[in-house]
Amino acid sequence: MQLTEIFNLFLIVSAIHGFVFSAFLFHRNNKEENSVIYLNVMILVIALNNLQSWLLTKDIPFLHYIQIPWHFLIAPFFYTFLVNYLKIKNRSLRILRMVLPFFVISILLQVVYFSFIKGTTTALEYDFLYEKYTSFEEVVSFLISLNIFFYCFHLIKYKSNLFNNILSFDNLKWLNNFIVLGGISYLLWATALALKFYLNFQNFITFFYPLRIMTTVLIYWLGYELLFILKQVKERKEIREKVLITTSKEIKKKNQPFNKIEEYILTNRRFLDNQLSLETLANELQMSGSKLSKLINEQTLNSFNYLINGYRVEFSKKLLIDTSYNNYTITSIALESGFNSKSTFYNAFKKYTGITPTQFKENTLS
Repeated sequence: MQLTEIFNLFLIVSAIHGFVFSAFLFHRNNKEENSVIYLNVMILVIALNNLQSWLLTKDIPFLHYIQIPWHFLIAPFFYTFLVNYLKIKNRSLRILRMVLPFFVISILLQVVYFSFIKGTTTALEYDFLYEKYTSFEEVVSFLISLNIFFYCFHLIKYKSNLFNNILSFDNLKWLNNFIVLGGISYLLWATALALKFYLNFQNFITFFYPLRIMTTVLIYWLGYELLFILKQVKERKEIREKVLITTSKEIKKKNQPFNKIEEYILTNRRFLDNQLSLETLANELQMSGSKLSKLINEQTLNSFNYLINGYRVEFSKKLLIDTSYNNYTITSIALESGFNSKSTFYNAFKKYTGITPTQFKENTLS
């Protein structure tokens, strides 16, 4: 009994949190962030589903006639959010158009069929039939949702050529983590459904507790994560648009092979590419990796990675002391300077300067 009460409390608290968070997203969103609108609707659907589950424990008469199958809409709205965030053209509303009819038909079937049989069965028979119907309805929802989930996984994993632009600002690690945790949620859902049928639709509710908690926490985590990512992507775009490297001031013009290499790296800002490798640069310069490595070692007495990170640190210094970037996060500056993460940036910066980026900024601007 205590477990049930705790879970019911979780449902109502998470529903209220969902409504509040949704209102916050609607308030802060601008017209350019269409993806946030769909994510927001998905959060609302989760909140409404949790509210309905909580109301079922209160024996609300209305819910004996109709229970809205909100679970039909979660995966379609996630997919629509995803393709809008990745800016994949001509794909955004297809799945919604396919799933919405199932959602509407399910509601109509409940209203028409169960209103008709209400007076022809006992209360016990009616409850059993209703539970049986909603269970088969949920199986259909599960299968549709699972297919959409795997399609989302397929897009992220194998169709990166469709969203190269966003990949230059976001490595999508957070989305990959969501897909992994989403897969665990589907396993919990499949297990709960299987046990529901095995128990003949009786005394099954506790097996849905882990699923409801997992999906609710996961969806709200996605919302908060997206707020951070959107801010970071926006800052990186602004940095990229504003900052120009004046190579004539940075490069000494000499007819030496290394200076030509340095000119190429700085002119084309290749050091800002966090995927840049010795082999990639050597191919671009039409020379062997061993020759490039030898030239760098002879001229700098250091390795390729040390040279590139040096350019990145120098670039980041300009951003850190530029007052127009005072409100930008260190993470955005680190990523737009060519580093893979904030921690890598801090380690490299301290290695080259002896102090942290924060200390450098404070010392320079004080």
